Amino acid sequence: MKISVVDGVNARLSFAVCAAAFGSAFQHGYNLGVINAPLTLIEDWMNTTSYERSEEYITQTEQTMITSWIVSIYCIGGMVGGGLTGFFSERYGRKGGLLLNNITAISAAIFFGFCKMASSWEMIIIGRFLIGINNGLNAGLAPMYLSEIAPTTLRGAIGTVYQLVVTISILFSQVMGLESLLGTEDLWPILLALTILPAIFQLCTLPICPESPKFLLINKEKRIEAQRALSWLRDSSNIHEELEEMQNEAEAQKLVPRVSLREILTNPALRIPLVIAMMMMIAQQLSGINAAIFFSVKIYEQAGLNEDESLYATIAMGTMNVLMTFVSLVLVEKAGRKTLHAHWFVRHDDRYYSSYLVSRSPVRIS
Repeated sequence: MKISVVDGVNARLSFAVCAAAFGSAFQHGYNLGVINAPLTLIEDWMNTTSYERSEEYITQTEQTMITSWIVSIYCIGGMVGGGLTGFFSERYGRKGGLLLNNITAISAAIFFGFCKMASSWEMIIIGRFLIGINNGLNAGLAPMYLSEIAPTTLRGAIGTVYQLVVTISILFSQVMGLESLLGTEDLWPILLALTILPAIFQLCTLPICPESPKFLLINKEKRIEAQRALSWLRDSSNIHEELEEMQNEAEAQKLVPRVSLREILTNPALRIPLVIAMMMMIAQQLSGINAAIFFSVKIYEQAGLNEDESLYATIAMGTMNVLMTFVSLVLVEKAGRKTLHAHWFVRHDDRYYSSYLVSRSPVRIS
């Protein structure tokens, strides 16, 4: 019996989307937000550990340096993982790459879980680097898999699932960091090590799902296997028209000449789209969202809030992040991508100017 909610959606496709999205995007968002709440606890533990090692406390400069490495090496790992996406997707496939990537997540969780027992903050740094690689690969492989298994009519909707799950998991990590849950002196290693759960979930669910039909047909030229995969995902044998569309796409790709990086940079028709894509990514990073996610608790504390208020303010920020993701899903089709980004740019200018005026004002609110 087929379970269909809307045209193109069935239980098998939904299962594959959940296996890919929750096993990858949840991993991504959780590790973006999880380091924020327990950062002060980790700093206190580092100080105690240093005294146990050498009977000397670390200096403020050393503590800041170590903390910076713990936070920022995640981004370095993400760069490495992102750079490996093409290799993994072609060598092991979309599904195979995702499954293999869980090795880094499990390894990172082990480092997180035993760092306090081993009195080693170096293990946290290694774990953050490994989970950064994992998330960098996930950010490339999972959206690729999701878009290639989705019917044409649902490609946009299913493609947004990854970002939605990222924002939800950021909020989840912030809630779990509360002192009433895992944000305590004894439990923060477990808070970090919970990253193993999405990996286990994906290892249990994704093997049931097929490889991307488009990858099998276009990249591997395995038509029969692609037909089986597509039939499984559509829960129907009536997939010949969609398979022919993929075949036509494969034939069209063969006619497209390969271009070098030099040609991309020198040909205006190719260079302009490249610049636009790069500027969109740069604008996102320079918006300051990463600093807010990584350090919001400390930022709020320096603004005058106490520790509990800072944690709840961070959760409020995460909640708004989730809500605005839902709003963007609705507006993106109505207002358009360019309009939304232009509005975002104007609003950011307003906020930056307002912040400047507040910083220059002699009036202080206590």
